[in-house]
Amino acid sequence: MLTTLIKQKDKMKKLIFSLLTITSFALTSCSSDDDTPTTTDDDPIVEEPTGEVITLTGVLTEDQTWESENIYILDGRVIVDEGVTLTIEAGTIIKGEEGLETLASALVVDQGATLIAEGTASEPIIFTSVLDDIAQGETTGTLDVSDTGLWGGIIVLGNAPISVNGDLETAQIEGLPADESYGQYGGTDPADNSGSLKYISIRHGGITIGQDNEINGLTLGGVGSGTVIENIEVVANQDDGIEWFGGTVNVSNAIVWSQGDDGFDTDQAWSGTLTNGLVVMGSESGSGLELDGPEGSAATEGGFTMENITLIGANTSSKYADLRDGLIANLNNVFAYGFNEEATVSISGEDSATELSADRIAFSNWEFVLPEGLVIGDIFAGDFNEGDETKFTDNATAVGSGTVGADVDAFSWTFAASEGAIAVSPEGVTITKTGIINSDETWTAENIYILDGRVIVNEGVTLTIEAGTIIKGEEGLETLASALVIDQGATLIAEGTATEPIIFTSVLDGISQGETTGTLDVADTGLWGGIIVLGYAPISVNGDLETAQIEGLPADESYGQYGGTDSEDNSGSLKYISIRHGGITIGQDNEINGLTLGGVGSGTVIENIEVVANQDDGIEWFGGSVNVTNAIVWSQGDDGFDTDQAWSGTLTNGVVVMGTESGSGLELDGPEGSAATEGGFTMENITLIGAGTSSKYADLRDGLIANLNNVFASGFNAEATVSISGEDSATELSADRIAFTNWEIVLPEGLTTIGEVFAGDFNAGDETKFTDNATAVETATVGADLSAFAWASAATELGL
Repeated sequence: MLTTLIKQKDKMKKLIFSLLTITSFALTSCSSDDDTPTTTDDDPIVEEPTGEVITLTGVLTEDQTWESENIYILDGRVIVDEGVTLTIEAGTIIKGEEGLETLASALVVDQGATLIAEGTASEPIIFTSVLDDIAQGETTGTLDVSDTGLWGGIIVLGNAPISVNGDLETAQIEGLPADESYGQYGGTDPADNSGSLKYISIRHGGITIGQDNEINGLTLGGVGSGTVIENIEVVANQDDGIEWFGGTVNVSNAIVWSQGDDGFDTDQAWSGTLTNGLVVMGSESGSGLELDGPEGSAATEGGFTMENITLIGANTSSKYADLRDGLIANLNNVFAYGFNEEATVSISGEDSATELSADRIAFSNWEFVLPEGLVIGDIFAGDFNEGDETKFTDNATAVGSGTVGADVDAFSWTFAASEGAIAVSPEGVTITKTGIINSDETWTAENIYILDGRVIVNEGVTLTIEAGTIIKGEEGLETLASALVIDQGATLIAEGTATEPIIFTSVLDGISQGETTGTLDVADTGLWGGIIVLGYAPISVNGDLETAQIEGLPADESYGQYGGTDSEDNSGSLKYISIRHGGITIGQDNEINGLTLGGVGSGTVIENIEVVANQDDGIEWFGGSVNVTNAIVWSQGDDGFDTDQAWSGTLTNGVVVMGTESGSGLELDGPEGSAATEGGFTMENITLIGAGTSSKYADLRDGLIANLNNVFASGFNAEATVSISGEDSATELSADRIAFTNWEIVLPEGLTTIGEVFAGDFNAGDETKFTDNATAVETATVGADLSAFAWASAATELGL
């Protein structure tokens, strides 16, 4: 066996630094006869092979370059001395020995030293543990996020201002022993330059060097704004991910994954900006953000800024953010999800409360996917002054997924991304909603939302539901039945599309995201409540009251009033919505309609609505002036379209497909009080399809005033009628305020004339007001345009 000791190249000979040890791989060749020769001074210097392992310890006193073909071992602290530049090539791997307490391995860039460590997205510089069996050219090692505290980290020290106890200009950095001769940071140069750090992944560090003293993944002590730091990853660090101690340096595109304490931690009046930051919490993590203010009297007036930040919890995480010690900061565009119900944004200490009151802690555009049962105000905690909670709650929103936060595409190069740790938003999760929504929310199509009891959108609040979203109602019990209630003054923006309708159904329906057909059928009714929209438009009720309590909610419900004086009231926009399997009973003779419209004004847009298998009515109007276009009701338990209390809008293009248990296709009531809209309402282009057992085409009651135009009906039995009920309705018919135009009916077997289907309390001779405007036909020339319902489940199932 021939073994040759490889000499270093000339350039390596020139790198003189204390306690440098070089350990090389040996070249071997086979020989059966030769003795092992010795080397002499005359031997040529042989180029070293790739894969050299170079161990370093102590102080680097001259410039040097660490090359990507080698692996570098940090054996204890390696300190880049003042005036020295360490350059690390893209793709280089550096591994830290474990060390023992104060002998823990770390790379320390001293004040006045320079680190040029510029990796690339395809060739990041990787700092990891010697226990990680990662080799040159690889980016994924053999350790995982449970492997923490195996070495130290990177510490960069500069001459920029800090604010410490006693107003000292400099201090000794955390993470080094107190008696370390290297480790001072701070000064008077805000533009100080410690070099350039780009595309660096720091893994499995944070070793303990003493009681309550661990090393952060990346420690920045008094680092100045002349330093460039971007595209940094810290993985499985036992302490914080990145911690700033004063200084002015800006950082962009920073990710921390599964840290043992805090993700991003600030102290001592850091005054830079973090842009595009992501914290992916682990089960043992502390806070996503731990943000401290100055320790001394010196404080940067504007504080620091964090913007475009995403915090992803591990469902055991206790704090989104802890804001402490007189913090001064601007915290903008923050998105958080995956935290448990105990997690808070906390104001800690009287001095922080003072800064919040003075608007020097400023929140802007925070969004949270909240744990079940919580509202935004529930997560704000701590020592704030009375009334100051609005400084947070007015700038924070509960959402289904984020519209702000980090651009996660910037982290596609990272180990965290390769391991699937990064998700911009909860995908495919089930979010349970209950109670009152007090701040604007968006429900998104990648999630399924569960209504657990009544979910009430409060006055002044907008609920936006994305196209394709699925919402499922729990069954509840009587007064606890599930329903979505849009209160007076609230807004619902629920705009589906023909290809991506918004679907409301039961929790018993096995429908999933991206599907439009569920596992229930039209026999499955009364499994949850429905949708109730309440507005300020005029109504006509007994006693001529201006407002009333809506049907479908308990009489003592504090939310549920409708009616007013604003005929143009706007409750939002409802488009391409399918409401299925609802109408649960909440009391004797009190079920919830599929869609209930109480005092809804004409400023509201409602079009392309489907109600399927509702145990009560399909759509019911209680006064109001809203117009509805393209509405279909299939297999309702009572009436298809039901009007009450002087509704004065227009229904255009409506279909009712009756089930065997259905009541009337149309149940149309007039005003209850003395107030009546002169022209009544209009229904036009209506198709009624019976089930052979249906008893009524239409029941016209209680002093109805209406224009009923272009109506086609077929499939009813011989007992089905168009009925005038009550003397007041007969009076309105006589006065031509119930007006029929262009009715066509396919008469059932046994009937021969149109007059046989007209019944009730009309005055003698007034039957002609119907028979002169109705025709017996075989096929329709009037009625609804059925092609408008091609998107609906009824069309798919019935072949409309």
